Amino acid sequence: MNTEHKKGFTLIEMVVSIFIIVIAVVGILQVTSKYVQKTKLEKEAYVAALLGQEAIEIVKNIRDTNWITLATWNTGLVDGAYEVDYDDTGLTSDASRFLYIDSNGFYNYSTGTATIYKRKITLVNGTDKISITVDVFWRGHTTTIKQDIYDWKQ
Repeated sequence: MNTEHKKGFTLIEMVVSIFIIVIAVVGILQVTSKYVQKTKLEKEAYVAALLGQEAIEIVKNIRDTNWITLATWNTGLVDGAYEVDYDDTGLTSDASRFLYIDSNGFYNYSTGTATIYKRKITLVNGTDKISITVDVFWRGHTTTIKQDIYDWKQ
């Protein structure tokens, strides 16, 4: 009679091993999925911040153009909520439309592919400054950028 025991895995050992491997793989997949979601949100927030900064730069360009043309520094920059494109020379009194991105990568309100972003520029005039607040809205999130500009050419 052969009393030698054969070494190997029992069925229970195999089930436990497979269970541990499955738990590890599921954990890795969940962490990867959350990482991808977080990366997408961070990219969207970055684009929103750039859109907000662009709006402030456009308002500054309007102020600077006023100086160059010898107009009053705050001409066209009255209190209110506005929207503006990168190629506009003035502000538009509508602040509820979605932005589009054209084939050259420029954001505007008329042509290209629709985006998830809306942008509202709010101006408040003081005696020698204008307070600019830009809100960029997307997918339930908001990025707000504020800056004051001055009549420094006095």
